Amino acid sequence: MSETPIRDRKREATRARIAETALQLFARDGYAETTIDQIATAAGVGRRTIFRHFATKEAILFDHLVVRRELAVQRLRERPSGEAALTSLHAVLRELSKEGYDRQLLAQIRAVLKTNPGLIGEELTISVRAFERDLIATLASRSGKERSLAEIRALTLMTLSWFDAAVRAYLLDGRPSLARCFDEVVATCVQASETDLDSLLLTQR
Repeated sequence: MSETPIRDRKREATRARIAETALQLFARDGYAETTIDQIATAAGVGRRTIFRHFATKEAILFDHLVVRRELAVQRLRERPSGEAALTSLHAVLRELSKEGYDRQLLAQIRAVLKTNPGLIGEELTISVRAFERDLIATLASRSGKERSLAEIRALTLMTLSWFDAAVRAYLLDGRPSLARCFDEVVATCVQASETDLDSLLLTQR
């Protein structure tokens, strides 16, 4: 009964060691110059082990962000089943933003992005889509569904756009607080919606 948790912890520890080792190499030697074989050697694992955990080198770079998102999905599963979807989504994303990320790992990620800004687009989009699917599936599985799947998807995409905008500002602009970035984005979007919604609806009539 205890073997699975132990195995899971070992797997998580190996994944974290690979990611942290890779970040150190990226920051020291350059992202493009660092190879998978170099990461494997420095982390003390085989090349196959790297690919069991990560599909691409880009995935290794952003793993810390992905792990935090996995925690957010778990917390969403723990929210009251009768809670409004938007309330649940905002709560877990706000909590994720408030807790933030490991400063040392973020500093290394930022250092890589500073010299390789193009990396932030595609890989973050892929990881956000996976995050999106997990959030939608979690909300859709709740008992006593008060909203359709289309409505859940729309709310999830909206709140994720808030979080995505906050993360980009946090990473690319070097802002000190992800939570503040998130709050500013949400406030801006809510204010714009309240101001422009009536005129938007008029154009659709």
